[in-house]
Amino acid sequence: MFQRQKDSGNQPTNYVPGRGRGAVGFITRSDIGPAKVDIGIEQDDDQNDYNDAKYDEWNGYSIPLFNMGDYDDEDREADLTYNSVDRKMEERRLKRMPNNLPEKPSIVNQFSDLKRELAKVGIDEWLSIPDIGDYSIKKKKQDKITPVPDSVIMSAQLSEKNLQTKAHDLNEIGEARGALLSLKLDKISDNVSGQSVVDKRGYLTSLASLPHLSENEIGDFKKARLLLKSVIQTDPKNSFGWIAAARIEELDGKLPAARSILAQGLQQAEDQEDIWIELSRLETPEKAKLILNKAIQTLPHSVKIWLNAVNKEQETQAKIKLLKRALEFIPNSVDIWKELVSLSSEQEALVLLYKAVECIPKNLSLWLALAKLETYENAKAILNRARQNLPQEPTIWINAAKLEESAGKDKQTIAIVLSKGIKILKKNQVKIVKEDWLQEAEIAEKCSNINTCYAIIKAITLEEDKQSDNSWKQDFTQFEQRGSLHTARAIIAVEAERQCNFEIWKEYIEFERRHKDEDTQYFDQALELAVSNLPQIEQFWIELILRKQELQQNYLEVFEKSPKSENILLTLSKLEKQQGNYEKAYQYLQYIQENLIPSDKTWVKMFKLMLLMNKQIEQAEKILKQYPQSDKLWILCGQAKINQKDYQGARQIFEEAIKTLNNSLNVWLTYIKMECQQQLYTRARPLIDRAREKNPKSSQLWAQAIRLEIDAKNHKAAQFLLSKALQCCQLDGELWSLAIELEPKTTRKKKSADAVTLCVDNPFVYLSTAKVFLNEGKIEKAKRWLEKALILEPRLGDAWAYLYLIEKEILQQCISRRPKYGRLWKQAKETLNQKYDIEKILIEASKLAQKDIAKLE
Repeated sequence: MFQRQKDSGNQPTNYVPGRGRGAVGFITRSDIGPAKVDIGIEQDDDQNDYNDAKYDEWNGYSIPLFNMGDYDDEDREADLTYNSVDRKMEERRLKRMPNNLPEKPSIVNQFSDLKRELAKVGIDEWLSIPDIGDYSIKKKKQDKITPVPDSVIMSAQLSEKNLQTKAHDLNEIGEARGALLSLKLDKISDNVSGQSVVDKRGYLTSLASLPHLSENEIGDFKKARLLLKSVIQTDPKNSFGWIAAARIEELDGKLPAARSILAQGLQQAEDQEDIWIELSRLETPEKAKLILNKAIQTLPHSVKIWLNAVNKEQETQAKIKLLKRALEFIPNSVDIWKELVSLSSEQEALVLLYKAVECIPKNLSLWLALAKLETYENAKAILNRARQNLPQEPTIWINAAKLEESAGKDKQTIAIVLSKGIKILKKNQVKIVKEDWLQEAEIAEKCSNINTCYAIIKAITLEEDKQSDNSWKQDFTQFEQRGSLHTARAIIAVEAERQCNFEIWKEYIEFERRHKDEDTQYFDQALELAVSNLPQIEQFWIELILRKQELQQNYLEVFEKSPKSENILLTLSKLEKQQGNYEKAYQYLQYIQENLIPSDKTWVKMFKLMLLMNKQIEQAEKILKQYPQSDKLWILCGQAKINQKDYQGARQIFEEAIKTLNNSLNVWLTYIKMECQQQLYTRARPLIDRAREKNPKSSQLWAQAIRLEIDAKNHKAAQFLLSKALQCCQLDGELWSLAIELEPKTTRKKKSADAVTLCVDNPFVYLSTAKVFLNEGKIEKAKRWLEKALILEPRLGDAWAYLYLIEKEILQQCISRRPKYGRLWKQAKETLNQKYDIEKILIEASKLAQKDIAKLE
């Protein structure tokens, strides 16, 4: 037996038992009336219109059929369920679609795979494609063709060829049809030039390359046509509306339509030159000529039409003839005159320009063109006539300056012309703007009129800047940065001459020194001007003397004009000493001693020269008493005793120098070095200790102490001193170079790496690293390190000596750098007694370097 289930909960709203299975609304035999149950829903009459006009097969009626009930929670839940199912199905559909295709693929995308397959089609297959029919626009009028009976064709053929045969070959009809189609294809291609060429093989390819207009672009064309149609109707006399409408058709590839629009425009705006020119542009050359001839008859005073007609002509004589005819109607047209002059020969142009300036006397370009073709005297007269007709035109004066320059006149003469011109322009109420004239100077420089550039700067500077100011500095810097060197040079040269200021002349010379590589003559001129304007400045005379010596010219002429000062005489003495003329150098020093009051610098030069000449230093005690604070004089006196083997006398001089100078590092080093050369290490060590007490942070004293122990074969003491020295002077490159050399061979590279990392960009460390590689036979690496050291210090003689062991070709480079530093270099100079040239010192230093490398083993 089935048991009745208990009630599982509250009944839903509007629940009717049995309604789901249709158990409502039926009639039984025992019922009198219908057994329809009242479900509590109010039945309203449906007043909606359900006619066939408002019914759609897919969407149904536009009005919901079940709008009589309330929208409850069940309806909302059902809508959400159906919507989620729709979204899920849409996502599945999108996942199956390719990523590179849009939601609604276009025609191009649908046929992209087929177009890709066309690349595999051969030439023979292309040629075998049959001709397509003529599918014209729907509204185009179709030509009705009535087929001719075969009997008529056969009779005509028999009568034409006088044949008796009744047979007819239909292939001949096909060939005739093909010939007719080919003629039509030849006429299809139509462009402005009138050419018609069809490439049979590349026909489809050319079709594919044609621009395809999108729907938006087609819509834009339609909108533009409507807009321009409205413009034309509003103002049919305006040529711009007709031209714009024709341009739209031209862009759309419809040239006949564009020509038709312009032809209609001519009927409305015949007096507009632009519409004639536009129509001639779209036509073939032959038709264009006819159109322009008609335009000339209609508008004979239009310059544009005449010039366009000239451009359509191919031969020069025809152009000239047309231009001369145009001048009959428009004699005051500058453009026509210029075009005619450009096409004529020089003699004809000269005659034409004379006529042109008579017709148009207010045009500057015609006057200038005439002046360029004439001789110097005639050109001056022409420019004077131009000045009378155009009194407010500054360009005439600038061209007059260029004319004077072409005649070979100097800068001063040209500057006078321009100064006169500026005054006349001021009288004629012309405002003189300095910036405009500076621009004209820059233009003159670019045209290679250098003297005119200088004259413009000088004239405008003297006229505008009566008072001294610093505005010129800004202009000078600006033009130098822009690369207008002649303009910048003229600015600073004029200011230097005007103000006669030492700082300006110094800056002028520095400017020429910076750009000396481009042209050395201006640097020489600047020095000459400097000594002539400021003869009391020794520095300029010295630079000029050194420059003459560099150019291997006679610098004694400069010395004769210069003041006989101590510095100038010392410079001459140095030059003679470098050339090996010791006696002449000594004479200059004696001249200072006898005629001037010599300074300690002169006595130092004198003592050095006497040591080179192996002369005995006289009056040493007197000079030392006169200049007791000059450590160089004390050292030279001690060196003289050493050269005489009087070491005890040298010790006395050094001890007295130490007492007098209190603490001179150079004296200490020279004293210690003398004892080390005698291998008197027991004397040298106390001296080093005494010197370090007064100079505890001196790396030179530490290096001297370490080298002393190395020379004494006491390596443990050297290592001990080196460790203490590096604690005191952690970043000294000379000490680290000694550390590299004292390191065992197995760990020497690591020490070099540490030194390079710690002492960044130190030439002594790089030099020691190169020595390590030279010792191992790695020549290329050693060469790179030596080159790095010379970049940092080009006058390091030891680096040149080691590099000379690798390359003998660096001799000239070494001589040009004139090295003077380095332990081996100084030792080589002392060995040669300092009287040989750099080449021999380099060779001697390279021998010492070879021995120094061998010590690293």
